[in-house]
Amino acid sequence: MADILSQAKTRQCKIAIDTLIYDPVHRQLSKAGKEIELEPRSQELLEVLLQQTGTPIAADELIAKVWQSNFISKNVLTNRISTLRAIFKEHSPESDATKLLVTYPKKGYYLNAARVSLVEAIEQPLASPPTPSPKKWSVHLVYIAILLVTVGLFIGLTPQQESKITTAPASSSVTVPVVELLLHKVNVTDNSLKPYIKAIKTALLAQQIAYPYINVNNQDAPSYFLSQIDDSPYWPGSRNTLFSDYKLNLRLSKGRSDFELIAQLELVFHSSEKRIFSGEYSLDIKALDSGIARMTADLAKFFALPAIPQPQQNDTLAFVSKTMAAQLDSQQLSSSEVNYLARQLLQTPALEPQKMTHWLERMERDFPNPEEEMEIWLGLLNFKMGQHENARERLFKARFNNQIDNAFVYLVLSDLALKESKPDLFRLYYLKSQVSLSLVLPSKQIFTQLDPDNIQQRCLGAWESLIKNERLSNDLGTWIDIFQDYCDRAQTYFPAPQAK
Repeated sequence: MADILSQAKTRQCKIAIDTLIYDPVHRQLSKAGKEIELEPRSQELLEVLLQQTGTPIAADELIAKVWQSNFISKNVLTNRISTLRAIFKEHSPESDATKLLVTYPKKGYYLNAARVSLVEAIEQPLASPPTPSPKKWSVHLVYIAILLVTVGLFIGLTPQQESKITTAPASSSVTVPVVELLLHKVNVTDNSLKPYIKAIKTALLAQQIAYPYINVNNQDAPSYFLSQIDDSPYWPGSRNTLFSDYKLNLRLSKGRSDFELIAQLELVFHSSEKRIFSGEYSLDIKALDSGIARMTADLAKFFALPAIPQPQQNDTLAFVSKTMAAQLDSQQLSSSEVNYLARQLLQTPALEPQKMTHWLERMERDFPNPEEEMEIWLGLLNFKMGQHENARERLFKARFNNQIDNAFVYLVLSDLALKESKPDLFRLYYLKSQVSLSLVLPSKQIFTQLDPDNIQQRCLGAWESLIKNERLSNDLGTWIDIFQDYCDRAQTYFPAPQAK
């Protein structure tokens, strides 16, 4: 991520956006010295994009920053993006505006870093594209490096080379592939290492979720929002996912001192279990997050993805080792700590209403624009406490970006629609819940359930199979009671059985 706007202001430079020039001091866009008129919202949108050049910005984040609201329709943003592209196309017809202002599916929008750079403020470029500055030549060298490395990978990569792959950052790529990754299992060679499993699973999961170029498939498993992070070998959702491109495993062993762990990382194809990448990492127990950040960075290099920003400095081991009461009382929580704590709270049989209400209000103040997963956790907590209006608002906002396709979240949304007597919304989320279960159950079973007779007799359908599944039954816990009258309320909206 490059904050070109701040750099330009600090160095008193202007910004070249293809053949256009933006003056951040006077907030003017121009072409060959002629000013281009920008409406205020388009100007604010452009400046927000310039603050994170090369990194997708989620739709809800753009709306919050530009419109200062969480309740603006996504269509408003889409129209403004189209307007900005139209301006680029009109004044730079030789360039492809869609490759300058890029739409990254499910992630948001960003300005292509290869076509944005700092320029001296004293000169305006001619109408034709400017000669690349020394900084732009460095970008071309990065392109060449990426090409050479890519060719090297196709020519032949031996197993001995797997853990030594270094790929230049791809932040200048116009099209960035979406990597589907499942965090699967952590094995230990000695039971004395089990106390570190929870912290390692928590930290690696948080870093992968925060990285915009990897989709963590665990999030789409129905058990993901129903499982705690504990010292068992599996990440939440890892045993209930049928499809993913890659699967990640770790093996922990003792190091040379009492403060060192050795983590062996293995990346395999999910379908064939064939290993494609491995690496060995020395982890300092007193700084686990930093060691795990090296793993995350190496994965980005292996997939030739943009460089990963430095993660927020956390001490995950210290946090997860606290009692829940101490965690609730912690000040200045990070987003990953909020997600971890909310996950644990959802599995707590009895929540103290007053204390939980106070904590949720504090989270609303501290995180006015939370990312999608945190929004879901807080929405589910509201739902479990019976605060249905707050739950609906949070879960609806979380669906704004449509990054997480989770059957359990859809089931909760369908239940909220039932409580509000909204049949169309109920049917929509009920069907989405059933279809999303195809990630963990054979699709034939889903189709069978959609038969009118089956729906009438067993409205939860495929969910019943999961409820009886040993892997999920413990996780569902008190949630089963919450949905006990679900089918009675849903009957009115199901199609009538066919006459025989």
